[in-house]
Formats: sequence, C-alpha cells, structure tokens
Amino acid sequence: MADTIQSVLIGGFGGFVSAVITYFSTRYKTRLELTVEYEKELQKSRLEAYKKLWAMLERLARFGIDKPVTYEDLRQISNATRIWYFHDGGIYHTRASRGPYFHRKELLQLLLDDENLASRPMDAIERERLKPVVGAGSTLRTTLSDDIGTKRQSWLWALVIRAEFSREK
Repeated sequence: MADTIQSVLIGGFGGFVSAVITYFSTRYKTRLELTVEYEKELQKSRLEAYKKLWAMLERLARFGIDKPVTYEDLRQISNATRIWYFHDGGIYHTRASRGPYFHRKELLQLLLDDENLASRPMDAIERERLKPVVGAGSTLRTTLSDDIGTKRQSWLWALVIRAEFSREK
C-alpha cells in the first residue's frame, strides 16, 4: 500500500512538473512566434514607407541631376517629406534613421529660410550651396538601407560566391 501511494505521488509529481514545463515552453514558443510575425510585418511596412521616401530623395541625388534645382523644388521636396513623415512613414523610423532624416530636414530648412533664395523661387541654386543637403540625403539613404537590410549580403549568396571563388583557385 505504501509503495502504491509512493508511486502515485511520484507519478503525480512527474506529471505536474511535465505540465509546468509544457506550459512555459508553449508560452515561450507562442511569444516567440508572435514576436517574429510582428517583426516581419513591421519590416514589410517599413520597406513600403521607405520606398516612398527614397523616391522623394531623387531630386537632390548626388549624381544624374537632369535639371537645375530651384527654391521652388526645395519647397516642394520639404512639403512632400513632411507629409510623408506624418501620414506614411515617420512612425517607422528607427533610432538610427531618425537622426539623419531630421538632419537633412534642418539643412533643407536653412536654404528655405534664405530670403535671397526665396525672392527668386525659379532661379537655379548653385550646386555648392546644395552639397550639404545632397550629402545628408546620401547618409539618409544609407541609413534607410541599413534599417531594412537591403545592403546586407544574404548568407546564401555569400555561399555561392565562396564556392565560385574556391573553384577558380
């Protein structure tokens, strides 16, 4: 009889420990799956928002500007990026991309506050005056790329390159 009670107690305790372990492991797994899903959706939304901002940065790109930039162009770019920030993408900025975004906006605002430029809104602005904004745009694009991981080499592509390199030797 004592052996039976002892067996029941040991079995019951083992079942209880097993239930507790199952509960916490299931809870951890569920939390992990929810976190992964959240991060996946966040990255997808961030990518869509950043693509819109990326296109707005084209007019002040370092290379391939097709026509002179005017004060009116700067005003339109500033307005478009402000609207983007409050309606589309500002909420998706990471700590890393927020600084470069606002640094570029500050540099752009310095040009917009220039009364001499404002008095001639359709005149071309010298490239030299645009260099700080253009450089800040380049930094911002790099940060956006880092945020969404588009400039990271995939592990699969790295294996292919390594295999090709090894074959050439």
